[in-house]
Amino acid sequence: MSIEPANLLPANLQPANLQPANLQPDEQQSALRRFRRALWILVGGLVVACLALVAVNLLSGPRLTAVDVDTTSAVSSANARLVLATNRQLAPVTPEQVSIEPATAFHVTTSGNSVVISFPQALAYNTDYAVSVREITGSAVDRESTLSAEFSTSEPSLYYLSRAAPSTEVGTRAADRILRTTIGSTDTAVAFEAPTIQQFVPMGSELAVVTVNADLANALYRVDADGTAEVLNLPGVGLVHDLQAAPGQSLLGFRFTSAADAPGPHYENVLFVLDLRTNAATAVPDLEGAPLSVTTWGFMARRADIVAQQYDSTLLLINPLDQSGGNPLENEPELDPPVPLGQFANLTAFAPDGVRISVSDRDGQYVLDLSQGAESTIVPQSVEGTTQYTAELRFLVGQDGGYVQRVAEFNAATGSAQQYLSLVHGGEARTVYAPASAEETIVGFELSPNDQFLAVQIVPNRGTELSDGYPVNAAATDATTLFVNVATGEVRRSVIGFDATWQ
Repeated sequence: MSIEPANLLPANLQPANLQPANLQPDEQQSALRRFRRALWILVGGLVVACLALVAVNLLSGPRLTAVDVDTTSAVSSANARLVLATNRQLAPVTPEQVSIEPATAFHVTTSGNSVVISFPQALAYNTDYAVSVREITGSAVDRESTLSAEFSTSEPSLYYLSRAAPSTEVGTRAADRILRTTIGSTDTAVAFEAPTIQQFVPMGSELAVVTVNADLANALYRVDADGTAEVLNLPGVGLVHDLQAAPGQSLLGFRFTSAADAPGPHYENVLFVLDLRTNAATAVPDLEGAPLSVTTWGFMARRADIVAQQYDSTLLLINPLDQSGGNPLENEPELDPPVPLGQFANLTAFAPDGVRISVSDRDGQYVLDLSQGAESTIVPQSVEGTTQYTAELRFLVGQDGGYVQRVAEFNAATGSAQQYLSLVHGGEARTVYAPASAEETIVGFELSPNDQFLAVQIVPNRGTELSDGYPVNAAATDATTLFVNVATGEVRRSVIGFDATWQ
């Protein structure tokens, strides 16, 4: 007995091209013709669609296929790039075809199927940017189109030190705090707290922190993002000065002075580097190989190289990494000796480009380009009727030759002195910040990584100023930091604290 297979599909779901087996020949031919007609209609439709797509591609301009921009780099360094990729090879794009809102300086190049826009100046924080490239054409097909893209920048965190009010009772002092915040928000978080914080420096998402012990000597800590502290080795019992970090190099540096009764070798303002990978601190050698005593020093930007000033005012360029594997100061034959750069009274600033420094002596101020061995004079902007004194300066990130400088003008006729911060660029000077009263004192200042803001440390009233009494890095008890917009001079925010540093 044979069993017929069951038809498992309902009648309304049967394939249209399947015909019952008992159709007559004429009916089968008719069904076949209908099937062929449907097939040719389908194939013809697909051909027409493909031809239409080909025609669209041939008759239309380039289309945007991808947008690539690092919004973190764009606000922290010069020459960040925005890449607009398209579906075809492009004819060269000119600057006149590009518009950016809000307006900012840019350079444009064409690379294959991409438009590459670079920003010589770091972009503004918390800003929505709109980019348009008009009349763009392919290299093979002369059809125009417009590329449009939008992106938004954020704002990196900054840190500042807020010390607790002094207490007259022993053992009751509240903790000092390193606070993390942004200019665009009043939200503030505690990154680290300890009874007596002398100084700190950011190291990416970590901090290096110097505290004061009960015996007035220092301790050094490495603090991770969740506030956990690890003790770092110091050369002995003593004081740490000028703590600095070389970002991306796993190096800290500081001057160290031993306590008078400390055992072991005695150091006086000796420059040390500490390898964070090994937790080993090593003295930097001078020209004769002895521990180098310095008055001031600093890491070159984005490099491990050091410029340090000896007691006799000689500047030395020092490479603290050996040439065999990058280990700090092992005194191996591959270690380069220090290079003398000349004698100057003051070492005042390091440029963000990693090759220039600012120095001064009694005859004036100068910029030394260490990559070219060139020296240029900083000409102060004269004010009639006053004697001008220039002090520290901070180089701008994205504008060659530009800087912000602290200026003091003494008026002999009135016996008064006036302080202010001046932006100097292209031979012109503009006051960025001036004290709100005659009693206010500018103590120091820093530029944000994108040149947008100044963190200005002030003492509101020098007549009532009280020191917090720290043995190193002492500050006024009412030390205040103002965050000033460089373009407008507007004070955007103020905090009680000092040593404001961007992450």
